[in-house]
Amino acid sequence: MSATSQEKLMFRQKQAFQSWRAAVARDPSPPDALEEDLVWQILSLCCECVAAPPGARNAEEDISKVAYDLAQRSLGRMDFRDFMRVYRDLLVNAQIACAVGDEEAVKRVVRFSDLITDAYWLAQSDALRKTIREQRLESSAYEMRLAKRIQRHLLPRVIPSVPGFEFAGRLEPAAEVGGDYWSTKHYPADGIVTMKLADITGHGIAAATLVAAVKFISGGFYRADQSPGWVMERTNHVLVKETPAEILVSMVYGWLYPEAKEIRIVNAGHEPVFFCTQDGCEDIAPTGPVLGAHESEYGEVRRTFGPGAILFFGSDGIVDAGIAEPFGIPRLKRMIAENRHLSADDLADLVIRAVYKYAGRPHDDLSLVVVKAVES
Repeated sequence: MSATSQEKLMFRQKQAFQSWRAAVARDPSPPDALEEDLVWQILSLCCECVAAPPGARNAEEDISKVAYDLAQRSLGRMDFRDFMRVYRDLLVNAQIACAVGDEEAVKRVVRFSDLITDAYWLAQSDALRKTIREQRLESSAYEMRLAKRIQRHLLPRVIPSVPGFEFAGRLEPAAEVGGDYWSTKHYPADGIVTMKLADITGHGIAAATLVAAVKFISGGFYRADQSPGWVMERTNHVLVKETPAEILVSMVYGWLYPEAKEIRIVNAGHEPVFFCTQDGCEDIAPTGPVLGAHESEYGEVRRTFGPGAILFFGSDGIVDAGIAEPFGIPRLKRMIAENRHLSADDLADLVIRAVYKYAGRPHDDLSLVVVKAVES
């Protein structure tokens, strides 16, 4: 392309640019200085594209890139239809008006229109995908916040005050909400304190919702003239009938008789559960399968509280915490045994702090219940 022809083409592009600026000057969303500069870069690149010798770097790629950058900048403040009108239709019309009578110039304008249209649509598609990703993340974050609210709302608001005993419970949700739940409740007329700790498979709002079901089902079946084993069997029956097969619940449930200092414990496939005295810590093994798997009967274990005896229920989030090596049940037992002099509240806090120190932020919920016999 001769120098004269190139100068002529550049002059036309300047004319087209000025014509376009005049057309958009009174637009409701007029271009700012940077957007005008990007438009001029696109028009200038058209001249380079025509003047480039065979085999030279394709200036069409540069035109597409600058057009994409222009769309990314402008689409945040403009509707896509308005954007196409301002930055494609009016710009192409200005170029055509300056190319009247030049068939080759008109063909180049058509090619130019195709290039920037493709770039604009790509930018719009990328922007939509980004918006969808952000909406999904926000939806997930909202679901997580809601699940945590459900989880915390279900926890006891009042801890029983019973002569001769201390009660403590903790729930430290992980970043991803699971399905842990604990409870202690005093029935003074019956002379019974019920306590439970449950761990539902799964995460998110589904697990948090099922926690609510487990709470109200098991609580609804409480009858002082029955037994903790019967409550567990009826709870399991409902879960087997009404929940998906892949949803399982490990749970430990007990009735404490403060006057007799005796507790009856049902363990539905849960650990760790252990009873500590001055002679050491004894595991309370499962007395039946996890809830929700199949119909089953549940046995009971009875223990009597001597002075300073401690009953501990914990979630697997405690003993599984760690990277190279899990926190583990033996470490947990030693901690409880060596600190039996502490109150139930202090023991609960000690365990949580120790797990955080050992493993950092947990990947699973940490939940526990501590019951300690004290001098009344």
